[in-house]
Amino acid sequence: MTDEGLRYYLDLAERFQAERSAGAPAWLRELRRDGIEQLSRQGFPTSRNEDWKYTNVSSVSCQSFCPVHTVHEASMEAAVEQQRLPGPGARLVFVDGRFVRELSRLDGLPEGLQVRSLREALEEGAPLEELVGQRARAASSAFTALNMALLEEGAWVDVAPGTVCADPVQLLFLARGVATLSLASPRVVVRAGANSELTLVESYVGVAPGVSFTNAVTEVVLGDGARVTHLKLQAESEVAFHIGSLHVEQGRDSRFASHVLSLGGALARNEVHALFKERGGEATLNGLYVGHGTQHLDQWTNLDHAQPDCTSRELYKGVLDDNARGTFHGKVMVRPDAQHTDARQNNRNLLLSETASAEARPQLEILADDVKCAHGATVGRLDEQALFYLRSRGIPRGEAERLLTLAFATEVVSAIPLASLRTQVEDLLTRKLPGAKEGRA
Repeated sequence: MTDEGLRYYLDLAERFQAERSAGAPAWLRELRRDGIEQLSRQGFPTSRNEDWKYTNVSSVSCQSFCPVHTVHEASMEAAVEQQRLPGPGARLVFVDGRFVRELSRLDGLPEGLQVRSLREALEEGAPLEELVGQRARAASSAFTALNMALLEEGAWVDVAPGTVCADPVQLLFLARGVATLSLASPRVVVRAGANSELTLVESYVGVAPGVSFTNAVTEVVLGDGARVTHLKLQAESEVAFHIGSLHVEQGRDSRFASHVLSLGGALARNEVHALFKERGGEATLNGLYVGHGTQHLDQWTNLDHAQPDCTSRELYKGVLDDNARGTFHGKVMVRPDAQHTDARQNNRNLLLSETASAEARPQLEILADDVKCAHGATVGRLDEQALFYLRSRGIPRGEAERLLTLAFATEVVSAIPLASLRTQVEDLLTRKLPGAKEGRA
């Protein structure tokens, strides 16, 4: 990223800090200041940074993205109706990064569940000092630092110990695709108390094909015995930019599942960082990324087995056509005291054109001796014999490719535990999947 681009975002953050300092608690001012300082020290990553070796983010610096201060909620009602999850669960709606209460649903929450905008929670003095920025530290990434420097809007979800949430909580982020280059910097903070259960859905959707930049950070803390399922759907405009990171801390015997579905964006990067802070935890990370045209879809995961008797399972699949590029960088760290770790990681990529490309970098770093760990990665094309079999039954090539590609993606999609979201994803895939192009011979 150019020095000019870095200066632009530093100036933006400094102005934001000056405007928001009055009335903000000291700890929040310090967090924002730390974000500015970390961004200034690190600069934005280049290909010389090992974690960003295959992803060039200079396209973000070429344009002056800025926060949107006003939204017109009436024009978004149809989009909310189309994207909302059925049922009585809570829903927070954000338009270009701004919370819109009129489009949200916060009534009828079960006892023990709090859901509200982060801005309101901060203004009301919610106990966030020990949660915000503790898992996602500014030093971990320049984009995390930028999010922290602009920290204000987002969601606060608090589940009391022993509370079982029967209905999912949906956080719906809509990008209007207006002429203004909008910058959304949502921070989602989740605390799941001991033995609680929660399903959280983050949906990032482009309403119109416009250029926007979403820089999202989510922090989740699971108490002992808690169970959290996190589902993220990224279906923004294919000329938009999306960088998001999920940071998870697991208590003793907790269960966490992540399902990441990345379909939109000219450049989209999704990170998942999970820390087993106590023994006996389980984590499941599933991901599907589907690109065509010149899309660049980057997946980065880090599982930190810091305690013994923990289990992790990881499956990411990519489907790439035209000149699309997909990258997967997955690291599993097993600390010296993390005996009886059971970790399995797998990345599979399907290329549907001669010019599509995929990079896979699975990594294991094992510092304990009594463990079961394995990883693998594949990059390949559709089975010509299977294609021939389907075409010999009178199925056109395009339809045959679509069927085989859907079958490849089904392993990840079918693992989505929420039926309504699974149906939504299946519909998106049916319309978008490479290999379903009409007229292909």
